[in-house]
Amino acid sequence: MNGISMTRRSFATRTVQAGLAAAALPSIAGELSARNPDKIRLGLVGCGSRGVGAVIDAILSAPNVEVVALADMFPDKIEAALKKLRSPQAGKNRDFAAQYGSLVVDWDRVDAVRVTPECCFAGFDAHRKILQSAADVIILASPPGFRPQHIRAAVDAGKHVFAEKPVAVDPVGIRSVIESAALAAQKKLGFMGGTQLRFSQPYGEILKRIHDGQAGEIVSAECYWWHDYFVRWHAEARKSEWSDMEFQLRCWPHFVWLSGDHIVENLVHNIDVMNWAMGGPPKSAVAHGGHSNWDDWPVKGNVFDHFYVEYEYPNGVKAHASSRHGLNCSHRLGERIVCSRGVADPNGRILGEKAYDYPGPFDNPRFIQWRAFLESIRKGAPLNFGRQVAEATMTAILGRMSAYTGRAINYDWALNRSQLDLSPKTQEFGPLPVEPLAVPGRTTLV
Repeated sequence: MNGISMTRRSFATRTVQAGLAAAALPSIAGELSARNPDKIRLGLVGCGSRGVGAVIDAILSAPNVEVVALADMFPDKIEAALKKLRSPQAGKNRDFAAQYGSLVVDWDRVDAVRVTPECCFAGFDAHRKILQSAADVIILASPPGFRPQHIRAAVDAGKHVFAEKPVAVDPVGIRSVIESAALAAQKKLGFMGGTQLRFSQPYGEILKRIHDGQAGEIVSAECYWWHDYFVRWHAEARKSEWSDMEFQLRCWPHFVWLSGDHIVENLVHNIDVMNWAMGGPPKSAVAHGGHSNWDDWPVKGNVFDHFYVEYEYPNGVKAHASSRHGLNCSHRLGERIVCSRGVADPNGRILGEKAYDYPGPFDNPRFIQWRAFLESIRKGAPLNFGRQVAEATMTAILGRMSAYTGRAINYDWALNRSQLDLSPKTQEFGPLPVEPLAVPGRTTLV
């Protein structure tokens, strides 16, 4: 399997030029929809559990949807995805993180799996090859370090995009995603991000009441993601035949250039809720963090095991975000918004003068999100949440940058001027030394 040797900066330069020229052309996806207004075909890039789960969510959320093409770095991942998609399964509820919707749902729509061997693509260029398929919507679920270039390629090809969160791991990538979102809007293409709490019924009702002033003015906020699964998530024992690149790709959460660290990969959901409540991203962040226990981590990568961030928003309100992954520790996930006349849990409750408990319904927000996205495409007015998910991701990146360097950082500077680009110089299998763990006070702010 041969990869394409290409830097992300050279890729971005060429795709920006191509994208501007393509903006004047009719949308290819629009033409596809015009030929068959009912059928929507999916292509998946990144055949892990979340990518396969997104395919299942999409097919179950709306009628006349099928998957026609798969792409991944590795053929064995494609084979595993096909096996899962072609096998009925019973759903499982989960106690932790239930507000995000069940990860395993009832699945019996194997008839909607229309993937042929000719539409399975592997390698570094697989995300390009799948764009030649009949897919109308491309689901992007590879490691986040690849997300900006995959998004741009899909938009340039005239495809609607569903991009899992986070959509980048550094400011250079975020700027590319924001450009892609604007280009998608010009071409009348949909762009949905994987921050499904924006479609949660209880979250929507509680945030509406907060914005209506029913709990008073927002005074402070906090969010947290304390768990342990990141410790052993995608922790594969290295095989002798694997190159450095292959090992890092298969164990991607443990390497910053691929995952962005768990504050970006996980806490971005809750940080997005903070931005939602505040009406936009913060103006600055100051943070600390580190890695205190390597003994329990099978993969010795370069991610922290704990973060704490203080964000200050333009209205002067400070929000506190924390993320921790460690075995044998207490778990906590969610948000808390303190207002002048009440305290809100966005997952369905307000305490105070106008106390409120959300009575239901509690439908799977992933299904609600997909249904809204697909309906918008069919109506010819596709939703575009690209800027929102880019800002949420950038807010998480800002916190990580502050924790890694020990510096207070301005959001606008990081977004518009930081030259931090974590991608390797070339994308190919072979040697790839692991960058050292960040040390606050010594790691340079770029």
